[in-house]
Amino acid sequence: MPAPNGLGRRHEALPHTADVGLRAEAPDLPALFEEAATALAELAADVPPGAPWVERRVERSATDLEGLAFAWLDELIGLADAAGAAVAATTVEGIEEHGGPDAPWVLRARVRLVAYGPDGARPRVGVKSPTYHALRVEPHDGGWALTAYLDV
Repeated sequence: MPAPNGLGRRHEALPHTADVGLRAEAPDLPALFEEAATALAELAADVPPGAPWVERRVERSATDLEGLAFAWLDELIGLADAAGAAVAATTVEGIEEHGGPDAPWVLRARVRLVAYGPDGARPRVGVKSPTYHALRVEPHDGGWALTAYLDV
């Protein structure tokens, strides 16, 4: 409902349908980031079992866990877009907290990509980028939870 704001001015909240959310839960941070990648991958494409894949190594860093989640999801989207492929699987080899003020969190991973095509991946939803809207990485039930919204 529009809110009157005096002197003939007003404003209102508008529904927004250009984002889709995901939530991942896991017992530790590497598994959490893998699970978030799986959620993104399932949203973006269908990948047939046994399809040929290529592997890329990834290293991302950020000053906090939310920034690391953003960087991770952004890297996955960018890799897939640049390769004309879908993310098929990820292996997070480690997430480490370093003491430096510029990038205390570092993620190292391997990403498997399957090319789009008749015998390969089939696109589902065009994911453009992660957003910082309601982005959270937090302890949850003895493990961790990640909530993210993606621009589609």
